[in-house]
Amino acid sequence: MAAFEGAANPSEAIESGYYVHAPGKLLVDTISGRIALRPSSSHLLLGGIGSGKTTQLLVACQQINEIEDTHAIYVDVSLYTDISQITSGVLTAIAGVELAKLIEDSEDENIIQSIDSIHTLANGYTYYYNGYDDYDSDSDLISIKGIIPKKSEGYGIRLDLLELVSKLTKAASEKYGNIVFLFDGLDRLDDTKVFIKLVYSDAKAISSVGIGLVLVGSLTAIYGNYRDTVDKSLDYFCYQPFFDVENDLEAYNFFEKIIQTRSSEDFIEESAIKILILSSGGVLRDFITLTQASIEETYLSGEDQVGQKQVLKAVDSFSRSQLLGVSDKELIILDQVIKTKTFIPRTDEDLRLLVRRLILEYREPKISYAVHPAIKQILEQIPF
Repeated sequence: MAAFEGAANPSEAIESGYYVHAPGKLLVDTISGRIALRPSSSHLLLGGIGSGKTTQLLVACQQINEIEDTHAIYVDVSLYTDISQITSGVLTAIAGVELAKLIEDSEDENIIQSIDSIHTLANGYTYYYNGYDDYDSDSDLISIKGIIPKKSEGYGIRLDLLELVSKLTKAASEKYGNIVFLFDGLDRLDDTKVFIKLVYSDAKAISSVGIGLVLVGSLTAIYGNYRDTVDKSLDYFCYQPFFDVENDLEAYNFFEKIIQTRSSEDFIEESAIKILILSSGGVLRDFITLTQASIEETYLSGEDQVGQKQVLKAVDSFSRSQLLGVSDKELIILDQVIKTKTFIPRTDEDLRLLVRRLILEYREPKISYAVHPAIKQILEQIPF
């Protein structure tokens, strides 16, 4: 059942051989191809939560590292800092710390000093002070906060930080060639304004020292008043849509192959597989979650094979949990989308429904929107 662990690290799935290449030309191919031509270009990768962006980013990192004289570094920002507390300068500081790791064995005194300085700036430091050189008292411990944990105002990047990152980039490039950073996790940032600050400040600062950049961002960045800032600050914009498994046979077969790769033959009935695929709405994370829940239901029932009964029970439980916290106004919007089959994201409620995956956006075989099929049946039972 570990093969269908929804909360598992995507890198573990890739290493375990569970990665299945999706149909068509993927974003990883587009991004790696563009970086091969323009190593210092900047890219914004957007898409709904659960659409497979992290997996795409990890595979892109592998492909970029196959390019001659290019070294890609994947960074999960959430491992460095609380995403909700992130502010301008943090990504630049993280880049500096990662660059320092690449050249930590340098014997150049200037590089050694730069490495020490970036750690001090990024992470802060402590020292003892009193007038008598007595260091036994904790009351004399002075703490200086670093850039990464610090929350500050404004759009600017500290000049000393940028100069350090520039020096470290030059040293790392001499050893590894072109440097490319792939920053993951920022799609969990709820505050669009903060994300735009990062694009306007850190992304531009990192690019200015000759580093290639791929940034996973919030879906809301392409809507509202911030699109112009994104377009002006970054070179390329990429979108990872969900898979229209109902209308695209290749997408359906892709999900079917995921089942075949991760489970033994005949462990899941064919009819149950069909329900799983269609109920997922083409959302990879939901597909894995529903499959895992169905397997759990099977074990609890004492059965040896996953059937329709277990899948339908898992889908029902999933759909009810997805509808928790949905307002009456949002329920009306969902009902209208079901009845009219049209949707134009304009209001805050519209965006919230997109971010929560209650309304799904597809780009293939054509641009379209649909209510998540797992919740559709329950919604149709609600009187409006």
